[in-house]
Amino acid sequence: MSLMRKNGRRRFATVTAAIGILALAACSAEVADPAPGAPEVDGDLIALSGANPDALGGDLVIPVGLNLALSGAGAYYGEVTANAARLAAAQIKAAGGPEFQFIIKDHKSGDPQAGVQTTRELGQEGVNMALYSYIGVLGSALQGIAEYEILSLDGGGGTQEFAKEMPYFYGTRALAPNDTYGGTAQYIAAELPDVDTVTLVIGDTGAENVADSVAKAEAVFNENGIGVGAVEVVPYGGTDFSSAISKVVASDTDLVLSVQFGTDTGYFLKQLREAGSDLQVIGVDFIPDIVEIAGPAAEGYIMSLDYFDADNITNDWAEFMVESAAAAYPDAPKPDYYFANYYQDIFTLWQVVQRVIASGGDVNDSATLLAAFESDLTFPSVYGGEPGDLHGFQSIDKKSHSLSERQMYVNVLSGGEITRVATYGVGGTDFALVD
Repeated sequence: MSLMRKNGRRRFATVTAAIGILALAACSAEVADPAPGAPEVDGDLIALSGANPDALGGDLVIPVGLNLALSGAGAYYGEVTANAARLAAAQIKAAGGPEFQFIIKDHKSGDPQAGVQTTRELGQEGVNMALYSYIGVLGSALQGIAEYEILSLDGGGGTQEFAKEMPYFYGTRALAPNDTYGGTAQYIAAELPDVDTVTLVIGDTGAENVADSVAKAEAVFNENGIGVGAVEVVPYGGTDFSSAISKVVASDTDLVLSVQFGTDTGYFLKQLREAGSDLQVIGVDFIPDIVEIAGPAAEGYIMSLDYFDADNITNDWAEFMVESAAAAYPDAPKPDYYFANYYQDIFTLWQVVQRVIASGGDVNDSATLLAAFESDLTFPSVYGGEPGDLHGFQSIDKKSHSLSERQMYVNVLSGGEITRVATYGVGGTDFALVD
């Protein structure tokens, strides 16, 4: 089923820098050089990433904020995303681009006070571009991002509904769960026709956000002839879901739709099976920790999202990223969608810089950077495309600031392997089962 080319694979130069080059900075306010002793990267990267060879910006040093979860329950995300950004920056510099110097901040896995403080620090330190996670630290950073005019991309959670249209803030991940409902409902209707009702188990990310997600789920699933029965709101970042599970087990639901993230999904699956339930679970997130926590209970878990499958890639740039990540981080898991998102987010910022250079503008001016970014909201991507394509594409809606185009998938975890069973676009467009 894999679309990876088995024979005659094109080989690319890979990053072989020492681990120390890419190690995560321990100090959250440290200005970190991502690429001392730059690794060798050949000219392929310029074509693969869609770069403008006449406006690479090799003479520039540009500070970029990384406001990530370096401590707390989401530290997995922080490590992966920082590594991805650093690998991208090292490759960009080696390919003739600018030196992106990272100013790293720790928002402590979504702590609102930390989000406010770290954003203020980035603004006061003159940062004009940044990568965020946890949806602008669950909204607390949005006012500061606008006040300090920091062009910010969030590849971890996108915008969700509450961060749409916020100035200078853009989501570079499809909205989980809202953008997944259409594809999930069509998959259930096609492959699980006996499912009449689903129970929604949703992590508590705020009453307004939860209510919006539930309403959208009900509308989409009803359109596909599937009812949404009970809704169980559970702690976000929790480890004990016994109360919700007891209600699920006692109900007559046919399937559980899990809107949980990170390790939450692993604990939920484990406890659901321990409670004696064999209900099918479809979720909107996957990280390796889920399998480590759930063990055999993860067998058969279905995930529906913009998942990046390193064993089933669909364009040459994705292949390059996977190979170079393996060289840079030989002991780490293969790149997942968090890695892929933040890797290509750095290249998106490079695209913005190239546009400013090509127009003769000032790369240190926030308004100029924003205008260049918004001039064309379609960017090269490691997602999508077909084997043999240089890259795929993703697009951002100018009004909502959320992704309008991104390849998404339904995958099944079975026997330790992830198998792609369906594809669709944002909102469920162009749904198709995989033969």
